[in-house]
Amino acid sequence: MPFLSIIVPIYNVGHYLKECIDSILNQKFEDFELILVNDGSTDNSSKICDDYAEHDPRIVVIHKENGGLVSARKAGILAAHGKYIGYVDSDDWIEADMYQSLCGAAKVHDVDIVICDIVENYPNQEVRRTQMVAPGLYKKERMEQDVYPIMLYAGEYYKFGLFPSVSNKIFKKTLIKKFQLNVDDTIRMGEDVACTYPSLLDADSIYILDKQYLYHYRQSSSSMTASYDQTFFEKILILYGHLKYFTRSNEKTAPNFTNQLQYYFIYLIIAGVNNEFNRQNDKSLREKRAFIKKMMKQKDVNEVLQAICTNGLPYKTKMYIWLLKKQQILLLYALIEMKRSRSGS
Repeated sequence: MPFLSIIVPIYNVGHYLKECIDSILNQKFEDFELILVNDGSTDNSSKICDDYAEHDPRIVVIHKENGGLVSARKAGILAAHGKYIGYVDSDDWIEADMYQSLCGAAKVHDVDIVICDIVENYPNQEVRRTQMVAPGLYKKERMEQDVYPIMLYAGEYYKFGLFPSVSNKIFKKTLIKKFQLNVDDTIRMGEDVACTYPSLLDADSIYILDKQYLYHYRQSSSSMTASYDQTFFEKILILYGHLKYFTRSNEKTAPNFTNQLQYYFIYLIIAGVNNEFNRQNDKSLREKRAFIKKMMKQKDVNEVLQAICTNGLPYKTKMYIWLLKKQQILLLYALIEMKRSRSGS
């Protein structure tokens, strides 16, 4: 039985997949199985998976119909035999000593989760990102004091105390399996958030490595709202509902998590408004305005807009929230267009 099961969900990433798999197979730590979940790819990803499996007995390939990232991760964890679970996104890559460092800490401290820092790789630069929670060993009492109060919102707009990604972490399978299997397959945004934070809230111990930048996220230069997504609000409402459930059941462990979740949801609401005003959305301005007004009246959205404390938020964010509360959608649209004109986008 391997110490670690590494799960890679795959969908039409043939251009990057070999680099990803090679970075895993070249790990200094060798006590792992690699589970490649081909989620109905229509490019050459399927063949790449099978070719690698022929030459390395540590590789298990699962071919399934396309069901989305959550579905693929579930298939992987159900097939996993390791004591710990790690994830790698199929268009990313990892340093050769990543799992040596993560699994080494897991063996020494016998913790539920081990976490490293990340590198964001853009076309023309790379940016190192460090956790805002200090490195070291955290048992439950210290987690309640120093981790949970800033885990999702660390006091600065859209700043996490701990990155939401599952990929810069390893988890005890006994911990993460129940939360991964509980994530709704319909969640198509925030798939990591939906699993990571419930796992952290339930964990009895974690270990954070000290400035070890071991996971590489491949980033495009475009923003998350570069193309129009007509189901954006539907996606964030499903995610918010999922996270609210765990918030209610952990109010004693993390009493301010509701407040943290509101800040996170405000960011998504603003991103949703920007998405609706995307120039690739062919609705008329009148239709866009009507849709946003309708969304601002939706129960969860309206409650968060009214409850959020804007102290400490950037001026632009405060202005967004004020205009949304006042239903001044056309003025908000004018400000967004003005900003786009200045930036040339």
